[in-house]
Amino acid sequence: MVNNLDAKPQSTSTDLWRGLAGWNFYFLAKLALYWAGSIHFDVFYNLVFAAFLLIPLGPRWLHRLRNVLALPIAIALLYYDSWLPPFKRLLEQPEVLNFSSEYLLELTLRFINWQLLGAGLLFLMVYLFLAQWLRMTAWSLLALLLVALPSIPGLPRLSWQDATSTVAQRLNVSTENPVATEPRRGDINTLLNKDLELFYQAEKSRQTTFSLPLADAVPFDLLLLNICSLAWSDLEVSQLVEHPLFAKMDIVFDNFNSATAYSGPAVLRLMRASCGQPAHDALYQQADSQCYLFENLKQLGFADSAALNHTGEFEGFVDELGLAGISSKPMIPQGLKPKLKAFDDSPIWGDYDTLKLWWLDRLQKNSPAAALLYNSISLHDGNREATVDGGSRSSPYAARAKKLLDDLDAFMAELQASGRQVMVIFVPEHGAALAGDRMQMAGLREIPTTEITHIPVAVRLLGHASVAPHETLHISTPSSYLALSELISRVISRDIFAQSQTDWQALTLDLPETQAISENSGTVMMAYQGATYLRLGQRDWVKYAP
Repeated sequence: MVNNLDAKPQSTSTDLWRGLAGWNFYFLAKLALYWAGSIHFDVFYNLVFAAFLLIPLGPRWLHRLRNVLALPIAIALLYYDSWLPPFKRLLEQPEVLNFSSEYLLELTLRFINWQLLGAGLLFLMVYLFLAQWLRMTAWSLLALLLVALPSIPGLPRLSWQDATSTVAQRLNVSTENPVATEPRRGDINTLLNKDLELFYQAEKSRQTTFSLPLADAVPFDLLLLNICSLAWSDLEVSQLVEHPLFAKMDIVFDNFNSATAYSGPAVLRLMRASCGQPAHDALYQQADSQCYLFENLKQLGFADSAALNHTGEFEGFVDELGLAGISSKPMIPQGLKPKLKAFDDSPIWGDYDTLKLWWLDRLQKNSPAAALLYNSISLHDGNREATVDGGSRSSPYAARAKKLLDDLDAFMAELQASGRQVMVIFVPEHGAALAGDRMQMAGLREIPTTEITHIPVAVRLLGHASVAPHETLHISTPSSYLALSELISRVISRDIFAQSQTDWQALTLDLPETQAISENSGTVMMAYQGATYLRLGQRDWVKYAP
């Protein structure tokens, strides 16, 4: 008889199926974040990853090797499922490497969500406690199945249940039968993609007509104050909504959409205000000359100019001005002490100082009419106060915002005292995202949310014969840059500065309205039927839930 007591026990098929082991926590934590709305969850890729981890392997060393290989895959998949910018966007912006060490540290600390880490620790303790008695792989696979089922064609997606009645109306389906009204995945994406395409097609036909002013029309200057990182939400957080600057404005647009969350595209959209809103990619293609605001103004005798309170080197901002149709070289302060240091350690000069420098130069040239694009980055994320020793110290956003508004208010008072006719348009680029939300942390602007693109735009006429309106006139209709171009055209063609009495209601009547659609590179947000929807890259549309 052969003694088999010392023989190695043979592995059974059950031993090869080791389950997900510690990866159960990875999937359950991601699903918890998904159901909380904190991340996206690509069902197909996560199921493939789970299948890869479940493949039965014989040798234990091979099992360990798989876990090592799975770690970078897990990190990449988590990043893909997050609302963070696509990784290729970081590669497209090598200027990020030029950020100051202080700003990089600030971003790192801001990225850490301490509440989320605390919740994760509690979740881990609950998981370890339950794992002593429960087969967690079975529960993980069941949870993945619950998420995967609605993705099967013909079944409704949970995130779209609140859109059922809307889609049913558009598809002419009766709402009395709940089964019939449940939208399919393809129906919703087709519907929203079609609406977006129709929007851009309709915008191509819209254009402002500029008429030559009367021979004896009163010339005036046009100043566009283009301010980086200032939205209504930022004013509310900083408690500056009631700043005197806004109370002195003649016209305020309460519902103005910047259509983007980044500086370069914002300037291009403003400078192409005389045509309807183009798609993001179209901004970098040549447009009809009549679309360029300053080109239209040059035809009417305005001398165009630009001034910056920064170097304009970051991300090639000066080159963007050329694409925007500004032919003159921008004025950058020389001989002035900077008031701030930018996020890349470059100098930022005071807003009043820079504008005063341009104004003195403008008075010396004494041209009949001038058009200025002034761009300020005083409020950009990461800026610090410059010190006399060449260093810098922290400068809170609210303090910088108050200083900027005070500077602009003081400069307008100087314009008014000069007696010259000036049309001032206060038009920020985009917001600063001071608050952030569940889907995008504070300071990040990859997703052009309403909190970022809903900007305070205001107009003031200085030195005109007519008295200002008794109260600031508020435009509540959904507006964007075409409305500003039309307003400028009316001020010119109606010779407003020569009128002893201005009909403000007639001046602002039926200004062009624009649907609230915003777009960055690869990211689109669209207001639709009272809700806001997001499309990241080539993914499906999802309802944005801040």
